[in-house]
Amino acid sequence: MGCSQSKAVEVPPGPPPQSPPSDGSSLAKKSSSGRSSPFLGKSSKKVKPSTLYHHLLHGLGSSDLPNAVGKVQAQTVPFWVEAQRLCEKNASTVASYVDLNTKGTPLHVACSLGSARVDSMEVADAAVNCVRTIMEHSPGSISLRDNHDHVPIEGIFSAMAAAKGSSSNEEDNAAAIKSAYKFRMEVAKLLLTKNPTCTLLRGEKLYCIADSLSDDCEQPLGPTAEFVKLLVDKGGASAQPSVRGERRSPEDDDDVLAMLYRRFVRQFDQSERFFEGDNSRPEVVSHREKFKNAAVNTFNIIELLLRQPKSTGAAAVGDDGDLDGLLVHNAVRSETCAPDLLRYIVETNLEKVAEKDSRGNLPLHYAAGYGQSDTTNDDSAPVASPEAYSKYVIDELLYAYPIGASVDNADGTLPITLAIESSKKWIGGGIRSLHEAYPEGIEQINLGDKHPLMHSMSFQTMGEESVDETSNDLDGNDDEEGTIATGVDGGGGRNRKRKARRKINKDESHDAIMFVQKPDAPVRDVITTMWANEDDGGVQMLGCTAIANAAKKAGDSQEAIASVALLGVTTAVNAMKNHPNEPVVQEKACAALTAMAPADGMREVSFAASGAIATTVCAMQAHVSDATVQREACRALAGIAAKGGADRATTVASVSGFTALVNALGAHPDDVEVQKEACLCMEVLTSFPDAYLPQLDEQTDAYLQAAAEKFPEDCSEPAKAIRARLNGE
Repeated sequence: MGCSQSKAVEVPPGPPPQSPPSDGSSLAKKSSSGRSSPFLGKSSKKVKPSTLYHHLLHGLGSSDLPNAVGKVQAQTVPFWVEAQRLCEKNASTVASYVDLNTKGTPLHVACSLGSARVDSMEVADAAVNCVRTIMEHSPGSISLRDNHDHVPIEGIFSAMAAAKGSSSNEEDNAAAIKSAYKFRMEVAKLLLTKNPTCTLLRGEKLYCIADSLSDDCEQPLGPTAEFVKLLVDKGGASAQPSVRGERRSPEDDDDVLAMLYRRFVRQFDQSERFFEGDNSRPEVVSHREKFKNAAVNTFNIIELLLRQPKSTGAAAVGDDGDLDGLLVHNAVRSETCAPDLLRYIVETNLEKVAEKDSRGNLPLHYAAGYGQSDTTNDDSAPVASPEAYSKYVIDELLYAYPIGASVDNADGTLPITLAIESSKKWIGGGIRSLHEAYPEGIEQINLGDKHPLMHSMSFQTMGEESVDETSNDLDGNDDEEGTIATGVDGGGGRNRKRKARRKINKDESHDAIMFVQKPDAPVRDVITTMWANEDDGGVQMLGCTAIANAAKKAGDSQEAIASVALLGVTTAVNAMKNHPNEPVVQEKACAALTAMAPADGMREVSFAASGAIATTVCAMQAHVSDATVQREACRALAGIAAKGGADRATTVASVSGFTALVNALGAHPDDVEVQKEACLCMEVLTSFPDAYLPQLDEQTDAYLQAAAEKFPEDCSEPAKAIRARLNGE
């Protein structure tokens, strides 16, 4: 965009420049970058308003400085010094310039350019000083939005995504990350101090910020965690959605906490990775230490984003300043924790499950009260979570601290009271779980005819029946005063007959089975239902089938498959772990993993870190005689290795996967499908020269020859290739 084509409007200027120039003649001289400014007017005494804006735009041009070969101008100190000088000497015109075509300002360009290109501490200091000068002379620019509806601070975030992984040299990359985050930290602090509400750091925007963070291998707190802490403290960043229906991610199929937890699991898996040869070598130790630091930094970010914003969420329920240190409370209150993340938080913080906050609430009180106003802030409606989610959370907390069901809060309220008042279902909402943990709790509740419990279960119309008959629908409880049955009826046994009386029908376990079979059920809700009913083999089997169908429906679109795999992989693995002796669950889960395998490595999905490979091999070992399990497991391993390459092939071998494949060949010599799938899987594994695989032994060789002779059409070519590769031919 040439200067002659640019039109501009002025932002009301800020404070007068510290040293206004007597004329603009100095701009005709060579700049400190070695070039004269191309944006001067015909008269050297007059500077065009767009001079600073276009100087910054040209920061991506190659530098001609002798000590900056291969760098762009924005990666040199003189470039930023010159930009600062232009602003100081012509503040009344250049700092407040707004390009009429892009609606961008010098502050927009400086924030984006510095975030993307700063790669040394010296350049970071110069760039921060330049931005500070622009802000001083045009504070109104902080809140101006460009054509993309971005304020200047958002340029920092978008540039982070563009710069992620741009350097292939590990040492250079570490230095560049430190320098870039120094710039981002200092500039974001300046911007948020001036206007903390210039942009809402929630939902999709927060997801994109977190997604752009690279693996931070510095000692905790590393620069990425420090940056997020600044956004939380100064900008109110939070994983709590701000409005009902807000997009959680660009595709609205994920949320920031789930994505960060997948990243954490991947990094932690790398911190324990075993390599070929001596694992005490310095390079192995260094690798593990770096990823251990990265995992700690990522989990620190999760903890930070789980905090309740002081200006919003905490204000709705009173003084919750103590919540910064109550991770389990924050995780439960967010209603956005992925099931596996919530379980990890609970299991690693068991003592916190029994701890009360300043209002006497256990985490269980918040889980029981989902749907009430305590999960809202000044700008929002209650957060909508899948119906089964509250049951899952309640069950997790009760498993860790069953006595919690009998603990009242500072108001004398039991968790079961909150569950009833928030209109939960008897089974699906977790009321029955609370009742079983503390049966006496229900006796403390006075229920009226119009009590919300009327909505916590499903109803049907019945003819004239007695209250005693109606009460039997609840676990056979006697119709005594104070029980659920008499409370719902409201008559206390006085009005024995009514026309068209409402009858309470418990939501049964088969409701979950019916739900996961619904063809139009959202994958996210199917997955939540599976976690909430993980002991039910039928739900797990049918749920895995639903996941597999959803992935297959995506066709060849890896992005669409990844959308299913984000939560689907760990859910299928969880089903397999909870039902190791159920062949049909193992079979359907392996089929689901096969369908999701193309997503391995995308959007922090890792089939190795999630345990998918190891669990599949365990299924083969536990069900050697089951041909269907062997067939589906072979397909799953082949699909995972085909996408993941040598690294995944090595992982399969490291968990005895190659041995399991050999055993499948030996156990089912007459089953063409098992023979074919096992040979095809071994062919994939051996197709990567860098994979660390076992040598060909006599037994394996014999099985391969037998398969090739008995089923030549299906097994001859794969067997030949496998034998050649394992023999080093």
